[in-house]
Amino acid sequence: MTELPPIQEIVERAIRFEEESVQLYTNAALVARNGHVKARLEELAAEERSHVEKLESLRTTNIRWAIRRSRSERGNIPDLKLAETLAPRQLGPDADTQDVMVVAMQREKAAAEFYQAMAKLVDDPLARGLFEMLASEEMQHKYNVESTYEKAVYKAF
Repeated sequence: MTELPPIQEIVERAIRFEEESVQLYTNAALVARNGHVKARLEELAAEERSHVEKLESLRTTNIRWAIRRSRSERGNIPDLKLAETLAPRQLGPDADTQDVMVVAMQREKAAAEFYQAMAKLVDDPLARGLFEMLASEEMQHKYNVESTYEKAVYKAF
């Protein structure tokens, strides 16, 4: 097998991570007993599939252009820091909606932290830009899950 260029390796690793998330949520949905939980897991799997498709498009897109576009669209992403304050949960047959949301936000946080750390380690400006773009995407996903969680869980207050 030929060695991939570093940028393509980054894209391939990101695709694999998103595919693992699709598998996690799909498998959890198959065993979920609660209909609402099953539906939310299926939604999360679909969101992760769309992330895979977006990353796969980077195989044929000008990555420099994608990074520039991402920087112009990025803006300031709020961080509710719920993933940092909630205890880790497991996805099993008896998982509830809170379990699903906590697992999802903590996976997004872990992915963002990985890409942020990688951006600091690389010397290549293109690789750094790609890692920063991926970190920003994951932070946006984290915010989306955290804001959904906040609305669902704290709405009674």
